Amino acid sequence: MVVRLRFLQFSDVHLDSRLTGSQLAWPREKREQRRQEITELVGKACRLAREHKVEALFIPGDLWDDEAISAETVARVLEAFASLDPIPVFIAPGNHDCCSPTSFYADEVLRARGMRLWPKNVTIFRTAEFETVPHPARPEVTITGRAHVRNVPLEERLLGAPIPRPRAPISVLLFHGSWIEYAGRDRSEKMFTAPFSRQELLAQGFSYAALGHYHHYAEITDAEGRVRAAYTGCLAGRYLSEAGPHYALLGEIGEHGLLAMEKIRVDERMIHDVEVDVTGVETESGLRERVIGRLRECGATASDIVFLRMEGRLPRGLRPASILEDLQHEYFHLAIADRTRPAYDLDTADPRTTQGRFIQEMRRRITATSDPQERALLERALDYGLDALIQGEVKPIYEE
Repeated sequence: MVVRLRFLQFSDVHLDSRLTGSQLAWPREKREQRRQEITELVGKACRLAREHKVEALFIPGDLWDDEAISAETVARVLEAFASLDPIPVFIAPGNHDCCSPTSFYADEVLRARGMRLWPKNVTIFRTAEFETVPHPARPEVTITGRAHVRNVPLEERLLGAPIPRPRAPISVLLFHGSWIEYAGRDRSEKMFTAPFSRQELLAQGFSYAALGHYHHYAEITDAEGRVRAAYTGCLAGRYLSEAGPHYALLGEIGEHGLLAMEKIRVDERMIHDVEVDVTGVETESGLRERVIGRLRECGATASDIVFLRMEGRLPRGLRPASILEDLQHEYFHLAIADRTRPAYDLDTADPRTTQGRFIQEMRRRITATSDPQERALLERALDYGLDALIQGEVKPIYEE
């Protein structure tokens, strides 16, 4: 008989994120609406867990963004988890929602604020050392986890040595850390914390590891191709690095990894990072047609968040920002990065004129350099110089 455990996993919700300083340039009202929507996703995920009759909910960290999370948001989280009773919830706090003495993970803090305590069906790993607890209704299942106790990068290889635990047919590791072989778009050396390798994780011998920290789905398989660990990614996109779909993970664990897996979208919105080359467009209507065609290709819907990267060369005076107001009403939010250049004719300029000599010299320098950064700088200088010579004005419109 195959032993199974049905579970739901999500992490990296980053509740009460400020959503400021983003390339998406959220207006205040959209920013507040998005924050509220992300808070509601915890309750939606819990309803999903109940509907699918799971036997455990795993949350490997970064449930909220930092200790500035509001008491109101925490109260809603507590209510959502209490509604799952008797389904057990297991939380391994991450570097953002670290389990410090002043954290909302501390019952003393909740008491001092007159709030309800963590529900009895919730197990929080509160120490920096790994500890193992049994599943309350499945004695053949154990869960091992730890907490980040400070919001600072942790360089120690915590999976480099064997983690002590009792033997069980199904053993689950709940861990928030950086898989060093991860290649997702949100990978950053500055964000490395509790690093580990695939080999180190598999050597621990857990049936399955529920992982948190990275914001896109990723899985770790063993030599037989079985999924032994997975990051669900963040539950909802907030920033440009989180473009694309996001999920909660519904699965069944056996002794040697996942037996079944389904990725379920909880958030109705998706961030689309869309590049449009507008070279060759001559009119505003043509520009709009080119952009709309590209948006249809990428599948953006009215409920989505769109970031347009405009590339290529356009006639002077035809600016992508001119179509922004029209399209803004087609999506929940639309932001634009105008990286277009003017379509100056560089080949027909008379080399005897100031303009011709300037083009000739700048093209010579651009061709001579092998440094991409220097080339980009020289190309911008060429455009700015021609603006000055042809248009009689210079505006800083070619910068990132």
